[in-house]
Amino acid sequence: MVKQIYETLHTEQSMLDITPELEQKVHKMLLATERQVPNFWEIDTTDSFYAPVDDGEIRVYHFKPNNPISKRPLVFIPGWGGTEIGFMDFYEVIHDKVECYYIETREKRSSRLDRKRAKIDMSQKAKDIQDVINYLEFGKKDFVLYGTCWGGSIILQGLIDEVIDAPTIITNDPMHTLWFPKWFLRFVSPILPVFVVELIRSIVKRIQLCGMKEEVQRKRAEIFADNAEIWKWKRAADSVKDFELFGKVSDITKEVFVTNGTKDKIHNQLDYPKIAAELPNGRFIYMKTDESRRERTL
Repeated sequence: MVKQIYETLHTEQSMLDITPELEQKVHKMLLATERQVPNFWEIDTTDSFYAPVDDGEIRVYHFKPNNPISKRPLVFIPGWGGTEIGFMDFYEVIHDKVECYYIETREKRSSRLDRKRAKIDMSQKAKDIQDVINYLEFGKKDFVLYGTCWGGSIILQGLIDEVIDAPTIITNDPMHTLWFPKWFLRFVSPILPVFVVELIRSIVKRIQLCGMKEEVQRKRAEIFADNAEIWKWKRAADSVKDFELFGKVSDITKEVFVTNGTKDKIHNQLDYPKIAAELPNGRFIYMKTDESRRERTL
């Protein structure tokens, strides 16, 4: 058993090793994507609308270039609580090149939900994504479904539940479980009223960011936490205290690409080749770079 565990860890680690020459090519490729672009949510040509989902509606941004280089639109699912400003590097890469639908999942401040009735668990959020795809009337249209971090986890849950379908599926750094301390999720959060969590927001944020030394990702996480609508985040967190993808993604028969390029406190690099290996038709793509460029590798 010890030998098997060692060999598995060694294989996963070896998948994260690339030559200095290839690493330099990745660096040059990402460097070439840097440019000045407007905030996508402020552009006149960006369409912002709300799509109906169970017990409410969620916001979708749609931006389409005049002459996209790809005929396939991108349906993009950002991570937990992700704000628009946190994905400007991603937008720099696709600006004027790719048509994109950017879906804000229901735990985000922008969602309009029936507070008494709305569920904010993983299966519900996965169903929301397919509901939006259906609302867009894609039908048999070719498109790419792309989720990063918790957005990737939602896609994988949707595939497990068999409620999500797309011609091409990519997940970047999908989280196999929620990164927040389990002791807090299991024993503290369930007994705290929302107004108390509001009062101790700064303490909760410190717990969340404890040990995160990566400057760029820490700043992004702080922005996410500061913009949280507490009742949504609490309900979402309470619903996933026991959420775990390992041991379950083996039921997914669709081809799924799993990508990774960096590591930080939230994102353990060894998880991603492991997830890809567990998927029957998983494909792992690795582009080694600095954590400050994580969103540019999406």
